[in-house]
Amino acid sequence: MMINIAFLGYGTVGKGAYKIINEKKSEIEYFVGDEVTVKKILRRNINVTTEDGRAIFTSDFNEIVDDEDISLIVEMTGDLKSSYEYIKRALENKKHVISANKAVVSEYFDEFNKLADKNGVSFLYEAAVGGSIPIITPLKSQAIINKINRVRGILNGTSNYLLSRMYNEGKSYSEVLKDAQELGYAESDPYDDVEGVDTLRKLTILSTIAFNGIVKNEDILRFGISKINDTDIEYLKSKNLKVKLMAESVLESEAFSAVVEPVVLDERDNLYNIEGADNSVEIFGENYSSLVFKGEGAGSLPTGNAIVSDVIDVLRGAALKVKTDESLICSNKIDAKYYVRVPKDFSLDVEVESEEVIGEYKVFKTENVSRETLIEKLNCEDYFMARYEI
Repeated sequence: MMINIAFLGYGTVGKGAYKIINEKKSEIEYFVGDEVTVKKILRRNINVTTEDGRAIFTSDFNEIVDDEDISLIVEMTGDLKSSYEYIKRALENKKHVISANKAVVSEYFDEFNKLADKNGVSFLYEAAVGGSIPIITPLKSQAIINKINRVRGILNGTSNYLLSRMYNEGKSYSEVLKDAQELGYAESDPYDDVEGVDTLRKLTILSTIAFNGIVKNEDILRFGISKINDTDIEYLKSKNLKVKLMAESVLESEAFSAVVEPVVLDERDNLYNIEGADNSVEIFGENYSSLVFKGEGAGSLPTGNAIVSDVIDVLRGAALKVKTDESLICSNKIDAKYYVRVPKDFSLDVEVESEEVIGEYKVFKTENVSRETLIEKLNCEDYFMARYEI
């Protein structure tokens, strides 16, 4: 027998997944019991062939979703509106769905999971978070036997690459961003990466699984790295500290807070040495202090590997479900110490632990302060802030 699957999209990730499925065909067959073949691939330009010469492209989604021989669809389009329609129709047609699209997964997480349950199929999304890191399946497993009360991580390779190069090479933000765009590490419009939107979507998915409750994109606070400059890097480096764009959610008595923002770390932190485009996730449960996962955050084969892992889990009948309690409350009351850099003539009206003048700027370390209050007080254009997690 043969198991037929379909791809929606055939970009970098799709090509990586296709390559792995074909090169590991016998190994996959051994574990799932049948040969797995990509029967159709949805693509705008269909006048091409795959690397192995097969002409299996179509521009008509109906050819895939209405094909009774196709039991599993892998969605990798990156588009929000069309991918929602594709996934919804596939699940309604009782086809398993795997998605690498963190935008659509985070926005419609609960709807898709309920629709999959209703139709007796699986909805998986390992490749939507962390690239090569196998975090989704282990987190689901841990959430069954642990009360997970905290999740944190570096979830965006582009922002981590930029901050790493600024720290290690002494280059400015604009210089490393330009280099990253030329090398293909950053998009021509890097907003989603550097302003934390991409990270936020991934944190939504992780938090929903970890806390067994519905967390929405709009629940998560966000502040990016585009305001960082040389002064910030040089000051923190002089104290052997690093700044990372971090995602963190914390659960306390059925109420959670969640934020994506720059965080100052010292060398004792598990995530201090996560460099370049790597990602890392740390989870905290009642049966251990913490578990740390680390790996490549993007790329054809790393992300393709996550997709094929999901394919195998679905076909083996080993896909874990997610339990979501709708009573989970978002509090978002964050009190912490913050690093703040402002123009030297600016007066920051909060309690501070230390203050230094560096060139045209003042650098503060605040006492414990409400994040909301701090942002209200920072009523100037040229500033940067990062939470101390030391």
